[in-house]
Amino acid sequence: MLKSCYTSRSSALALLLCTTAALTLSAQETINNASLNGRVTDPTGAMVRNAAVTATASSTGVSFKATTDTAGRFHFPYLQVGQYQVVVHADGFGDVKQNLTLTIGAAFDLPVKLAVGGATQAVNVNAEAPIIETDRSQIADTISQNEVANLPYNGRNFLDLALLVPGVSPTNTAANQLFAETSAVSGQGISVSSQHNFSNSFIVDGLSANDDAAGLVQTSFGLDVVREMQVVTSGGQAEFGRALGGYINFVSKSGGNQIHGDVYGYLRDKQLNAYNPYSHLQLPYTQTQSGASLGGPIVRDRTFYFANYEHRQLNQTGTISIKAADAAAIDAILAADKYPGQSLNIAPSSFTVYPNPVRQENFFVKADHQVNQRDQLSLRYSLYHVSSVNSRGVAGTSYTSAGANLTDLDQTVAVSNVFTIDPRTVNETRGQFTNSNLLAPPTDTVGPAVSISGSASFGTLSGSPTGRYDRLYEVVDNLSHQVGAHSLRVGVDFLFNDLKITFPMSNRGSYTFGCLFDKASEAYAGYSGSYCTSSFYSGVYTTFAQTFGNFVVPQTNPNFGLYVQDEWKATSKLTINAGVRYDLQWLKAVSTDTNNISPRIGFAYSPYKNRGTVIRGSFGLFYDRVPLRALSNALESDQNTTAITANTLGSLSLSYGQTGAPIFPAITTGYTALNLPSTLRLNLSTMDPNMKNAYSEQSSLEVDQQITRTSNLAISYQHLRGLDILLDINLNTPTCYATQPKTGPLYPVVDPINLCRPNPNYGNNKQYYPGADSYYDALTVSYVQRPVKYGSYRISYTWSKAIDDVSEFFFSSPVNNYNFREDRSLSDDDQRHRVVFDATLHSSLERAGSRLDHITHGWLLSDVLTYYSPFPFNITTGQNSIQTTGLRPCLPGYTLTPNATNTCANAAPGTMIGRNAGVGFSSFTMNTRLSRTFPIGERFRLQGIAEAFNALNHRNDLFPTGTFGTGTYPTAPASTFGTPTAAGDPRSIEFAAKLSF
Repeated sequence: MLKSCYTSRSSALALLLCTTAALTLSAQETINNASLNGRVTDPTGAMVRNAAVTATASSTGVSFKATTDTAGRFHFPYLQVGQYQVVVHADGFGDVKQNLTLTIGAAFDLPVKLAVGGATQAVNVNAEAPIIETDRSQIADTISQNEVANLPYNGRNFLDLALLVPGVSPTNTAANQLFAETSAVSGQGISVSSQHNFSNSFIVDGLSANDDAAGLVQTSFGLDVVREMQVVTSGGQAEFGRALGGYINFVSKSGGNQIHGDVYGYLRDKQLNAYNPYSHLQLPYTQTQSGASLGGPIVRDRTFYFANYEHRQLNQTGTISIKAADAAAIDAILAADKYPGQSLNIAPSSFTVYPNPVRQENFFVKADHQVNQRDQLSLRYSLYHVSSVNSRGVAGTSYTSAGANLTDLDQTVAVSNVFTIDPRTVNETRGQFTNSNLLAPPTDTVGPAVSISGSASFGTLSGSPTGRYDRLYEVVDNLSHQVGAHSLRVGVDFLFNDLKITFPMSNRGSYTFGCLFDKASEAYAGYSGSYCTSSFYSGVYTTFAQTFGNFVVPQTNPNFGLYVQDEWKATSKLTINAGVRYDLQWLKAVSTDTNNISPRIGFAYSPYKNRGTVIRGSFGLFYDRVPLRALSNALESDQNTTAITANTLGSLSLSYGQTGAPIFPAITTGYTALNLPSTLRLNLSTMDPNMKNAYSEQSSLEVDQQITRTSNLAISYQHLRGLDILLDINLNTPTCYATQPKTGPLYPVVDPINLCRPNPNYGNNKQYYPGADSYYDALTVSYVQRPVKYGSYRISYTWSKAIDDVSEFFFSSPVNNYNFREDRSLSDDDQRHRVVFDATLHSSLERAGSRLDHITHGWLLSDVLTYYSPFPFNITTGQNSIQTTGLRPCLPGYTLTPNATNTCANAAPGTMIGRNAGVGFSSFTMNTRLSRTFPIGERFRLQGIAEAFNALNHRNDLFPTGTFGTGTYPTAPASTFGTPTAAGDPRSIEFAAKLSF
């Protein structure tokens, strides 16, 4: 039957239904709750029918009831995260009680054996979390509340929780942006399985927290709001969609029957910091983070609230590494040429310090209400406001005038309802509305932008949008039903973006120069360094770009997801999880990809009677969403066409000496898209009209072994193949030059107007095209010791290799538009080894009795240690090819030539060095926290905290200079090649106080 289903791709919905009928579908691993299954037997092993099973939440007293079926099975599909007491009662048998802790996304199986008699029997009464999830088939790790609350996090960024999980690493963007792309959340991007940072999905309380413009996280939450976090790195169940990489899943805190509150403040100051290892300066730095949380009952055992407010004021600085001699020479040229923008004005010292303050506010309030025994309701509101100066584009060799500031306000209202239709059927509904308004105006509004390879960048920022306004609506409905050994689940997800992006691009002009000086200017200002033939000193630029037209683009983006899944308890040892998902994403002016069918299958097998070993595996397809920023750029070109109209936003891209090319620093004036001179052609951005959603094929195998009552060791292998990944190709590539650079048969053609492009009516046509792919293989090892008397710890190791043919940089282009495979090499996020260790150790936390207890009780020491092996980096010459892409050096024996098809003379593709041939810098960091808790009366506790980030003050170099120059590779690099342009933070110390009750 499956064979006949997959012979035709004409009807995606028919295929979905066909697959559903052919598979025994599966998986009750819910997103934002936990599920609990079990089977009740008597002393002889016979199944007990009609036994009453009650699960009562310890913090709220809210109870959930189920009754065993003819096979003794019971099922709770939606239990909130937390501690529970499960009581099983059957006439003629003693009651059985068990305390357990359920975590986010847990799929736990609880076998219960009753004893004959009427006395209450306590079985394994403890508050420990389940060690082995015998029904889970996906590869996932959970960060507990113990790790959330007690580990040191630099800046208290909630996304840093994910970095404790094997298979997760910071992204290698090598970008000087505190806030990336259209995201308003500061901090490092996250790569799961070495995939791009816009190929993940962020989920809060079962609802999307994604910025669909860039594919990054949209909003931020205070760390004290997070109850738990789960990262699914492979084999996610069918409820997970819209991402080909990982799923970062958060659940927020709720109130309980007891009133609990916290008031806290964290303080950092320059005087407590070490000297910056790159600039050798003690940079100005102060930070305060203060807040309060309160939770408790409105109506005991029925209605509860939780609220948190947090304010962060960060007054920090960064360094600019433009050489003083370079800056002086550049400023002299700018003054002579009457450059209208800001000059560099760099002091004679080696580094220039610039301000980079961040002001952030978070507010969160949540109410949970049990309408009755069958109906639960939850409502939350969150607000995130942030503002920053020099938030994008600054640092390293980028001057402050090349940057932008930022303000953002996000507000979200979300509601969820869980309704028990009957003892076997439960319906869950979730919904949200998010209003997000981001502004990122450039610092220099005059410009033009200037980039001098290896020396400096300055002028009006042209690489990021200046505004994003999004209204997001989402409704989710899931229906769960138990039929014998099958726990069926079906759901729909509708998400709608009403989005407007403002992206002027190079409307103030943009110049790119190969280098600062050429050989003819060797004696200029006493300068001595590498040379090139396209220099800022002589005014000979590589390219000039300027944008014309309307740069404010509204669009709507409906998304629809449908899935079916089932958890089939095939035997007492084997659980089969299989499912299928179908996604549709409607894109304006682009044909909808209707073939996004994602079959997924997994298993969990417990070979031994003690259930201390689980072997789990999975295979499935996972479809990504198309980033709406790419579509926005295409819609600027008259709704994704190559027609030139009044609504077209296009740009000129001219080489020095080409007809109509300006003399630096002039920009063209008086032109629009409709009245360009006949000697000029407009460049366009489009998207493949038959755009496909990128997707991955994921497979995994894991052995999970319980070592002690509270610890387990998991070893897994994961494979991911990514296909139809977005890249940016030029469909109207030049095939000749504006001027004849050399004589000889390789350089005969000159076209000063349109560079012999195939279509003479316009210039470049940069099209977003689903043509790249990726490979990832990894072995991960994770050992988790859950909290015991002395503390807890986790150690994670990842060995991996990642290969792809497209850069992490947003919408990157291949070096050869005719052959993408010339870029197939190590991924930007390839990182061979990653080790993460976190631990919490404490003395007795009980109230002190003796004098000695007053000295020894209440201490806590926690630590997070990370080691990352080097990322690769791309080596370039600092020049562009005739295809308008950056050149890499040729292998020894070959030289660069600007002909149409090859970049290395008289050679086929492959004589250029591979992409990402450079080796960057490893990273080692240890963050430490030491705290002491003092009881105050019966209800209050005061905790004093000291934290050290990069406690060993290890120098972690960043962003190696990739410009090799035009010298012979590998023996004659530029003097700055391979040197770092920045370094990670030096040691800093933070003090805090927290009052709890």
